[in-house]
Amino acid sequence: MSTNSLVTPQWLIQNLNKVRVLDASYMPAGAYATEHIPGAAFYNFDSAYFKSEYIKFDLYPPEVFQKYLRLLGVNNNDQVVIYSRGAASGMMFASRAYWTLKTYGFTNVSLLNGGLDAWKAAGGSTNAETVKPTLGNVDVRAFNSEILANFEEIPFNHFKENNIDYLDARIPAQFTGQDPLSATYPGTKATGSHVTGAINFPMAEVIGPDGFLSQQEVDEKIAKLGLTPGNQVYVACNTGIQASVIFTALERSGIKAKLYNGSMTELAYRAPEVVNATGN
Repeated sequence: MSTNSLVTPQWLIQNLNKVRVLDASYMPAGAYATEHIPGAAFYNFDSAYFKSEYIKFDLYPPEVFQKYLRLLGVNNNDQVVIYSRGAASGMMFASRAYWTLKTYGFTNVSLLNGGLDAWKAAGGSTNAETVKPTLGNVDVRAFNSEILANFEEIPFNHFKENNIDYLDARIPAQFTGQDPLSATYPGTKATGSHVTGAINFPMAEVIGPDGFLSQQEVDEKIAKLGLTPGNQVYVACNTGIQASVIFTALERSGIKAKLYNGSMTELAYRAPEVVNATGN
C-alpha cells in the first residue's frame, strides 16, 4: 500500500479494491450523483463541516466527526484515497478533506493527483451508482494541534519577533488589494487587504494541469519564499480551502505547517484591525 500523500491514477486503478475511496467534490452541486469512481463514497462538505459565527467550514467535535466517517465506511486499518473535481485540477476540495482527516488523527490517507479528470484520462471507469457503505469502526479521539491553528494562538502584527512565517494562499489580486476586501466581506472595517508580515503563496504556484506539480518544482517555488528554518509556519486564505492545497504541498516538501481554519473570513469581522497591510 502507498504511504505517499499523492497517488497516481495508475496506482489507484491497480489498487482500487484495496482502499477506501472518498469523493470530496463540492462544486458543481450534484456532480457526485452524475458520475464518480466505482465504490467511492460521497464526502459531503455540508455534512462534514458547519458554519459558525466566524468560520465557514468549522470542525465538529471529534466524537461527532467520528460518526460521520463511520457512515462513510471508514475503518481504523483502511487506507483512504480522496479525490475531487473542478478547481485546482481537482485538488482543492480533496486537499481540504485530506487535511481534515489528518486533523482528526487519521493519517493513512492519500490524494488522487489530478482528481477525477486524471482518473478518466488514465482509463479509469466511472458510474452513477449510489454507494451505501457498511458502517465503519474508525476511532477519532482528538484534534491534532500540530496542524490546526485557531485565532487566539496567532500573534498578529508580531510575526517576526515570534519566529513566524504566515503564508496567505489567496489570489494575488485579493492579497494586494487590487480586489477590495469589502467586495468579499461587505461591511468589514479592515483598512488593508492582508495581515502585516504575510507572504502571498497562492495555490496556483503548486498546481499544474495534471494536479500537484512535481516535488522538485514545488521545492523550488518554496525556496523563493524566504522562509526561515525553524520558524512556525501558518497557512491561511479566505475559508481554509485554498490553504489546504498549500498545506499539502508544504507537507510533501517536508515543511510542517498549521492551517488557520478561520482565515480571512474570521479576521475580516472578528479582528479587522489586524488586516492592515496592502500591496505586495
